[in-house]
Amino acid sequence: MMDNKKVADGLIAVSAVTAVVSGYVSVFGSDVFNLAGTQWMMIAIIFGIYGLYAKLKIA
Repeated sequence: MMDNKKVADGLIAVSAVTAVVSGYVSVFGSDVFNLAGTQWMMIAIIFGIYGLYAKLKIA
């Protein structure tokens, strides 16, 4: 079974990556999986909140 701390850290890392993708899509106007930059930002926020919740749950 996976360690909960690693899962929380992974979710926060995915949040950071999706925030970078959001910036890339917004600046360069490319289509990554046909999602707009604001949609990528929402995904980043969701992963970030879930990652923080997971971190607080293990504390």
